[in-house]
Amino acid sequence: MAIKGKSRKRSRPKAPPRPPRPAIGARKTPLPFRRDVKRAVVIVLAIASLLGGLRVWQNVSRADALKQFNRKLAQAQTSFIQHFSPDAPASFDKNIQAFTAGQIGGGAMIALATLWEQDFRAAEDKVAKLKAPNKVAEDSRVLIQQGIDGYVGVVRLFNLAGQVSQIAAVEKDPKQKQLLNDKVKVLMQHADEWRKQRADKIYTLGAQKLSELNIDYGIEKRQAPSSNTQQQQQ
Repeated sequence: MAIKGKSRKRSRPKAPPRPPRPAIGARKTPLPFRRDVKRAVVIVLAIASLLGGLRVWQNVSRADALKQFNRKLAQAQTSFIQHFSPDAPASFDKNIQAFTAGQIGGGAMIALATLWEQDFRAAEDKVAKLKAPNKVAEDSRVLIQQGIDGYVGVVRLFNLAGQVSQIAAVEKDPKQKQLLNDKVKVLMQHADEWRKQRADKIYTLGAQKLSELNIDYGIEKRQAPSSNTQQQQQ
């Protein structure tokens, strides 16, 4: 009698292996939102704000110092500037024209020249003692001082012309009188040349440099050129 063996169960075919799952990492925070970047930006902005504030403070401080210098410079020149007003009793230009036209004599010119020299010297000394806030202002101060000193030389020539004119007024000899009057004219011409070539030129240069500095600091506004200036440039 044959023995029946146990029936074998059919095994199911193995499924093909699954592909490996991709590793899912943590999503990176965008660069602008990262904590370290935020901190760095805050620090940079704080430093920039601090430096900007310091820059503004420096500019304001420098402008204030320049304004104070402008006021002191104007005050120092009071005894000099007052004589260039047409309405002043000792008006510089008005009395020079009067002397040249023979409307005032040599004695009056000597008195005026003595007064001018005294006041111009006083202004020069005061300007020399001022302390400028920066190099450009200092250069301007020196030029203005030298310009005033140039005017001192001019009034000395006027004084000498007045002395010669006094001598000519009492001279009896017509020829000698004419020679003296001619000498007065020569002295006045030298004084005019000294004023234009030295005193006016140097003083104006100093004033222009200071004005440009004030424009750079926002204290003054640059003036538009006049029509006459535009025509000269053309």
